[in-house]
Amino acid sequence: MSVPKRDAGDLDVGVILPQYGTEIDTVRDTALEAESLGYDAVWLEDHFQSWIGDPRRATHECWTTLSAIAEATDRIRLGTLVTSQSYRQPALLAKMAATVDRVSEGRLELGLGGGWYADEYDRFGYEFREPPAERLRRLAETVEILQGLWTNETYSHEGENLEVDLENAFCEPQPVQEPHPPIWIGGGGEAFTLRYTAELADGWNYGTLEPEGFTDKLDVLRDHCESEARYDEIRKSAELFVFVGETTEAAADKREAFRSEFLPDGPSEPREFFLSGYLETAPTGTPAEVRDRLADYAAVGIEEVMLAVPNAADDGDESLSLVADALAG
Repeated sequence: MSVPKRDAGDLDVGVILPQYGTEIDTVRDTALEAESLGYDAVWLEDHFQSWIGDPRRATHECWTTLSAIAEATDRIRLGTLVTSQSYRQPALLAKMAATVDRVSEGRLELGLGGGWYADEYDRFGYEFREPPAERLRRLAETVEILQGLWTNETYSHEGENLEVDLENAFCEPQPVQEPHPPIWIGGGGEAFTLRYTAELADGWNYGTLEPEGFTDKLDVLRDHCESEARYDEIRKSAELFVFVGETTEAAADKREAFRSEFLPDGPSEPREFFLSGYLETAPTGTPAEVRDRLADYAAVGIEEVMLAVPNAADDGDESLSLVADALAG
C-alpha cells in the first residue's frame, strides 16, 4: 500500500536527553535548550546502569528525573523511551505517570517495553523471564491495568501473566489527558510486540533500522491492525542516533570518536550489538544531509523521530541548533 508523500518537515522531532555520564544540571539544561529551539519532545530511557560504555557511568533514574524536567519546562512534551514493564508494579506505575502528567499539565508520553538488558536485571534483583514472549505478555497486561486505572472510578483486575490482583483500586487524581496519556510500545518483535501495539497502543517506536527496514515492520503492524483506520491512529516513530557538523567530515569524525570511545572492535554483548546497529544507521553529515536522511524515514511512514545526539551536552557544541535549523528550513 502506498504511503502519502512526506518530508522531514512533517516529522515531530524529539531529543533523547543525555542521562549517562552527566550531571543532573546537564540533563535539565539540555531539555530547556530543546524546548527553546522548538523541538516537540524530550525523552528519557529507563535504566539503572548505563548501556553505553562502562555500566558504572552515572545514570539518572528515569521517572524522578522526568518529574524534575516536567517542573522545569513549560511546553515541550515529555516521554519515557521506554519504561521496562518489569521494574515497577503496574498500579504504582499508573500513579507515578498520573502524577507526572499533572505536574506537566498534560504533557506526558508513556513508552513501555518488554525489557532487554539482562545484566541490569540480574544486578538489581529482577527476574529476566525467558523466552521474550513471557515478558511481552506481562507488558500487554500492564497496559490493560494502566488503562483500567486511568479510565475508571474503581478498577478490579485478576492477574493472568502478572502476579497482580486489584480489588476496587483507583488512581486519584487521574491524569490530565483524556482518556489517558498516550501509551507507546517499543520493540520490533513481529509476533508479539507489533500485535500488542496494534491492539493496545497509541504509538510505536523502534530503532537500528534503515528506512527500508521500517517499511517491512510497518507492513507487519498494518496487518495486525483490525482496520486501516486503526493503523492510522497509531503514531509510528524511529529512534536514531544523529551526528551533525558544519561539514560532512566533521560529522563523521564525531561518529568515529564516539565509536572509538564506546564500542569495542568486536561487539560481544547485546548492548554492544544494539549500539553498533544505532551507529550503522545514524544520520551523519551536514544539517542538509541529516535533513535528507530523516526525509527518507518520513517517506516510508515514520511520523516522529527520537534523536540521540551524543555531542549535545558538550561545551560549545551546536548540534541541537544545527538540526533544529535544518528541519525548520
